[in-house]
Amino acid sequence: MAGREDVVPRPPEHVRCKNFGCNKYFDPRYPEQTKCTHHKLPPVFHETAKYWACCHDKKAYDWEEFMKIPGCQQGQCTDVAKDKKFLGGADLRAENAPKRLDDDVPVDPRKKLDKLREGLVSIGVGPDDFDRAWGRLGAKLGDLNLVVQQMNQLFTEVLQNADTNEMNLPD
Repeated sequence: MAGREDVVPRPPEHVRCKNFGCNKYFDPRYPEQTKCTHHKLPPVFHETAKYWACCHDKKAYDWEEFMKIPGCQQGQCTDVAKDKKFLGGADLRAENAPKRLDDDVPVDPRKKLDKLREGLVSIGVGPDDFDRAWGRLGAKLGDLNLVVQQMNQLFTEVLQNADTNEMNLPD
């Protein structure tokens, strides 16, 4: 067995580092004496691609290539395991899943108007213009539920007209 005499046995008190991608053996009684180059986030195994979640631009397709991807952080080795050991396709899909916009639609009409105002202001509508419009409708109709219904009707009409009149785009 050539080369076996060069192998130094691992001391029994040494353990493998639990930081992502480190894999060094170290003495947990003296972690401050170790230098650890590791990844911040767990590995991702999705279809045939393998990569670290923190270094998604460095993908590998075989194990040896994957294990050669250098760590992106430096620190000390640890014997404390991480909660999430790896990510897969289900994790990626859940992380990037579409979020329903109506999940947190309030029931209270005033809160609905506040949400609408927030959305319109975020696309450039002046907050004073919105406040003035719903305030006039509120004075005229006397009920915020009716104001919400009226706003719904007005926005629906504008969007339908924009779709047919101003943007002659193919369906």
